[in-house]
Amino acid sequence: MKDKLKTIVKTAIFKDSLIYGLTNALYTGLPILLMPFLIAVLNPADYGKIELFRSITMVLTPIVGLSTVQSITRYYYDLNEEDFKKFTASIIILQLINSVVALIIMYIVSFFIAKEYYILMVLAIIFFVFNQITEALLSIYRVKRQPRNYLIIRIGIVVLDLLLLTILYYTFTKYDWTYRVLPNVVSTTVLGIICLSLLWKKFDIKFQFDYPLLKIAVIFSTPLIIHMISGYILNIGDRFFITYYLGTGELGNYSVAYQIGLIVSFFFTSFNLAWTPTFFEWMEQEKYSAINKVKKVIFVIIPLIGFFSVLGWNILSKSIPNLAKYNVDLKLVVIITLAYIILSFYKFNSNYYFYFKQTKTLATITFVTGIVCVVLYMILIPKMGVMGAAIATLITFILMFISTYIFKPNEKNIEKP
Repeated sequence: MKDKLKTIVKTAIFKDSLIYGLTNALYTGLPILLMPFLIAVLNPADYGKIELFRSITMVLTPIVGLSTVQSITRYYYDLNEEDFKKFTASIIILQLINSVVALIIMYIVSFFIAKEYYILMVLAIIFFVFNQITEALLSIYRVKRQPRNYLIIRIGIVVLDLLLLTILYYTFTKYDWTYRVLPNVVSTTVLGIICLSLLWKKFDIKFQFDYPLLKIAVIFSTPLIIHMISGYILNIGDRFFITYYLGTGELGNYSVAYQIGLIVSFFFTSFNLAWTPTFFEWMEQEKYSAINKVKKVIFVIIPLIGFFSVLGWNILSKSIPNLAKYNVDLKLVVIITLAYIILSFYKFNSNYYFYFKQTKTLATITFVTGIVCVVLYMILIPKMGVMGAAIATLITFILMFISTYIFKPNEKNIEKP
């Protein structure tokens, strides 16, 4: 059994994880890779606005997209080929319609907010809709075990993003938050259009709207709206509270430390992209012992990655130009890194909820801990500054993990879907 497990892991998980890892290094890890350069050319306030833009785009997924794209991966295993095409098409149409509505609402609201934040919101909505189209295609590549195609799409976005960033660097004489945001939005839009074309031509997903199938997606994803909003409160809510209490300058300082903590999340996400389809298959085959062995390995590797990321930052930070204008405490980096180690454990256990379609239970856990997190932000940030935000995040991530671990569905007692 042990030799068989090693063979399966090497062929089905680790090879794909290497490809997804390279993908994340270029895409998800791009903010980390660009951080030293952006620190050198931007002031903390503009760096904070970039982080605010990134946070808003994440919040739009459950609010505007209703988290329906997340259902594509799960229902690939339940629907026949024709229904799956209609299912995916209906979800994409929903994203387009809701994005237009969001733009109209933003135009109305624009009379009451600063022009700079209106522009930021419009760019966030444009980014969101084309990113969701891209994610729909990437979800199909994942379930069909096509990591190389997944990599090509991600590389396309990164290459175009960096190309535009380079052009603007030699075009601009002064740099603000738009210097980073505009290339991000344009590259995502261009690749989103290409992905829409691939969905049409390669997978024969036409503009067919099927309300009953969309209803299935919404029913599955509705609890995820609460789950994702609560999750974003836990993951990025600190940005909004820091901006409110301390200003975008302190948010810029905090964001630098946060990027180091995200290195752990980056590695786990790389693994989980490859692991999720395999996890679903092994659950179907009742390979519970093999799953637990993988879990033990991950629960050892992730803390080691966290340790070396903090150590690496402590050594390399001394050579980053202009870092002196940022106030980044090593203790802040350690706390955030520890928080994301715990969050990775939580995400591993969360896969059980998605398999058994118990998204309501998962939503309840994140909703309750989200409320706790908000209360902690309101108490700790005014008193302790950004350190209070980090401590609040760590406490709530621990509560999330403990709750998810205690209430994890038992594969022996729950009827398979």
